[in-house]
Amino acid sequence: MPRRAPWLLLVLPVCGVLALAGGLTHRHALSMAAALLLLLAWLPAVVSKRKPAVGLAWLALAALLLVPAWLGHPQLALMALPVVFLGGVSWLFARTLRRGREPLVSRFVRLIEDPQRLELPGVRAYTRGVTWFWACLLGVMAVLSLLIALFAWPGGWLAVVGMRPPWALPDALLAWYPEIGCWAVLLAAFAGEYLFRRWYLRHIPHPDPRRFAMQVVRRWPALLREGDGRA
Repeated sequence: MPRRAPWLLLVLPVCGVLALAGGLTHRHALSMAAALLLLLAWLPAVVSKRKPAVGLAWLALAALLLVPAWLGHPQLALMALPVVFLGGVSWLFARTLRRGREPLVSRFVRLIEDPQRLELPGVRAYTRGVTWFWACLLGVMAVLSLLIALFAWPGGWLAVVGMRPPWALPDALLAWYPEIGCWAVLLAAFAGEYLFRRWYLRHIPHPDPRRFAMQVVRRWPALLREGDGRA
């Protein structure tokens, strides 16, 4: 029987594009559309698992997104999106680092480029290290987004419910970090990793960028399938 499409994983890039477009154009409607799409895409998995913890997580995310928006705080509602998006992608990287599993970047190289490429000197160790890098960076960014959402004063989550945060962060962070700041960090991280990889693995050939992009478009759903995660 064919595997069901991993709809939540397929929708995550679309959510990211919508959120980025909303941030750059300052149109909260686009960002809220990304949030609602994320909720709807996750819902079938929540229903099928029938686990109370998963259902509670979905309800908590829905509350974080929809209640502040209903109360007239769209920026506060949208702060939940980078927390969930970055945390979820960090988890996708981290879970492949367990014993007996293939690191996600190693799987990426195997499926997008060539399984033999992993046997080239230094490649397998490098792909494992890059998987660690993305898991840690995205996790830190998710925690930072959560701290800003909680402790921004006077517009953070705690302030809205009438609680004084133990330490206050500038309210301006709510305006620029989720819409511009976190995306700037991601773009810088992508560019930095690419330049470092070209230098560190300079002893091996690298694929043509156009061909590589076409392979990504063709094969990325297979990259996310659970069945490819065994080492």
